[in-house]
Amino acid sequence: MIYVLSYFRRLTVKSSLYFSFFPAVIISILSYSFFNFIAFWSILTLIQYSISSLINYFDLKKETGLSCVLCGFGHCSLLYPARKKKLDSNRGSFACSSFDHGQYPDIYYCPNCKNGFLKNILDQNDEKFVEDGIQLYHEVEDHEYIKNLDARYITNRNIINDHLDYFKDKSVLEIGSYYGAFANEVVKVCSDYTGVEPSRHGCEYVKKKIENVNIVNATIDSFENDPSFTDKKFDTIVLWDVIEHIPSPVLALKTLNKFLNKDGVVIFSTINIESTFSIAMGPMWPWFMDMHYYYFSDRGYVDILHRSGFVLKDHLHYPYYVQFSYFIKKVLSILGLKVNLPKFFEESLKYHLKLRLGDTVMIIGKKATI
Repeated sequence: MIYVLSYFRRLTVKSSLYFSFFPAVIISILSYSFFNFIAFWSILTLIQYSISSLINYFDLKKETGLSCVLCGFGHCSLLYPARKKKLDSNRGSFACSSFDHGQYPDIYYCPNCKNGFLKNILDQNDEKFVEDGIQLYHEVEDHEYIKNLDARYITNRNIINDHLDYFKDKSVLEIGSYYGAFANEVVKVCSDYTGVEPSRHGCEYVKKKIENVNIVNATIDSFENDPSFTDKKFDTIVLWDVIEHIPSPVLALKTLNKFLNKDGVVIFSTINIESTFSIAMGPMWPWFMDMHYYYFSDRGYVDILHRSGFVLKDHLHYPYYVQFSYFIKKVLSILGLKVNLPKFFEESLKYHLKLRLGDTVMIIGKKATI
């Protein structure tokens, strides 16, 4: 029952239209009537969204005592119960290319701001959970990610070309530089680049790969105390798929705001819990994982931006590239099958696959002027 309720909890008008379309098509084919298609599509959409609104109304009235750490609403609801949770975490589950899908503690949902959270984040007394996570990030060695760097170079090259004004001849700070997928491309156009990355292995890899690159082995909570950042200001700060990993995203963005020049911008990408693909996948959505502390809604990522001293300039979906062999392994892992493809098979599937599933979004915020 919880899975049915959670399906309706996250419905938007857009996703209601999508999910009503195919049943309406089938009905119109069976009845040989285009009018029936229009009528049933409208009715099914209205019914789904009405059920969603009703469930959301009761969620807002229900008392759970679990306060949302983003908007402060006092009563969050259980979205999905824990699945396949391991007794002990391992550093592989905190790698960007982790195949540990479907392994997470209880995920809660705020009916007010529509964001999702790991239960451990809602319990602000669980400091050990956060400390253990930071330690695991330090220890990450993501060899699978390295094998797929070529595809990630293409993704970042396209992003930079599409938004060149934010990078060309600019001073750029990247939080979560990882293995340099963005750094490798942006250093070709920016005037100055600095990366901050908690993974020791990632830092070592980037320093060997890119000449004279400035990479600091630190977390977002500790880098500001590094002497190299004293009085340092940047034109553009980026966080690619990082904000959902941070225990206090508003505090982190406020910290970064101080390092921006006047008229500077922050750009971050994140996962969208209200996307049609996410709702369709339900508890099998691949981004429900131990290492993702937050699952933002459309309102959620705009709200944290505004509360951190930024004004929204743009938000958009963008295509990204993966090697086909990596995509195959991801799909198998979602189905619960962790397999190592034969080397000859993996080598033959190295061509790049373009994906645009709508569950990732890029947000651009400009530093607010007082």
